[in-house]
Amino acid sequence: MKDLPIFPCADGLASLILGEIPYRGEAYILVRAVYGSLAGLVRQCANFCADAGAKRIYISGEGDFSAFPVYTHLYDRSLEKALLPSVSVRVEETDSDEWSALYNERFRAVPCAKTYLKTPESACFIYDGETRIGLGLCIGEELAAVASLERSRGFDCVCALAKRIEAPRIRLLCAAENTAAMQLYDRLGFSRDGIRRIWYDATASIA
Repeated sequence: MKDLPIFPCADGLASLILGEIPYRGEAYILVRAVYGSLAGLVRQCANFCADAGAKRIYISGEGDFSAFPVYTHLYDRSLEKALLPSVSVRVEETDSDEWSALYNERFRAVPCAKTYLKTPESACFIYDGETRIGLGLCIGEELAAVASLERSRGFDCVCALAKRIEAPRIRLLCAAENTAAMQLYDRLGFSRDGIRRIWYDATASIA
């Protein structure tokens, strides 16, 4: 299902992110401008998303959404790569469909996580000897995804993947409600550089 970068209606303009509807039942409304009633704009967008099959609808962007319950806070976090310790695990790129299956399983409950139908370029598995302990994805200077597949190996996975990033400073995006990941990044020394976006739950707006 394709996203709609421009969704105009009588009360304003929004982008509708619909790609997760078939897989997670979620749609996202990013309000670009409000010309009339914010409530009217939200209702029109939410009804369109619901008609497209969304069971849960989240909203952010230009507007006062304080009347809606918060769904998630997305934090920008970063750290100088040189501050991370070396670890004795190895990272191997993969194009195996197993990566996307494991990723989708691990990230299904993580707020705003992307679903991958195909394993993306630069996807990796992390190994300790012959034991697969994690998976990850690096895009440019960003650690786009990391998940441990063995208990208490998140530290090793983050450190190993970070060394593959060429930029001196590693950046990532993490949901505050993903408490285990936030605590791990705190322990590793990642700074909290601010909230990139707050998503609110607009599911109740469906008429």
